[in-house]
Amino acid sequence: MTLRAKLLLAQSPLLVALLFLSVLSLVSVSSIGGSAQKIMRDNYRSVLATQRMKEAIERMDSSALFVIAGQREKGMQQAAASRKRFAAELQVEEANITERGEAEAVHRLHRQWEDYVRSFDELTRLEDAQAGRVLYFRTLEPAFIAVKDAADEVLGMNQDAMVHKSERAQATARNLGQIAAVATVA
Repeated sequence: MTLRAKLLLAQSPLLVALLFLSVLSLVSVSSIGGSAQKIMRDNYRSVLATQRMKEAIERMDSSALFVIAGQREKGMQQAAASRKRFAAELQVEEANITERGEAEAVHRLHRQWEDYVRSFDELTRLEDAQAGRVLYFRTLEPAFIAVKDAADEVLGMNQDAMVHKSERAQATARNLGQIAAVATVA
């Protein structure tokens, strides 16, 4: 065997170790990147949709207050835009159910929203301001609170899932880092 062949043979374990570490690094980066994308796809969009629904229902509630305060036109304009936004974001959330129990929570949110819209429409049909105030405080305000509570449930569920998935991704990264360190030392 020539000296050149002996030198190449002596270097081959280093080459194998370098290839192993390269593959391990590639797997680690891909795993962490995939985890981040999964969190964004699964939960962040739901968080945004739910936050936007909460903003829209708050605007709907202020629209109802405009109506009973005698600013019907302003209230109705604001309500129309807010109603569309809530409905659009609710559709986004209904299409992005990823967590256990989320489907039931979204279904409750949808029912609460429908109840709220019925009460709001009833308010807009009333001519008497006093009757409007009574309806608001007896029916519409509790329906508003129910929608917000249901939205908070969906929001919390997705935020908690984001935290748990992030912690799992960090643990995976730590484990892969330890394996790489051991392999490097070896």
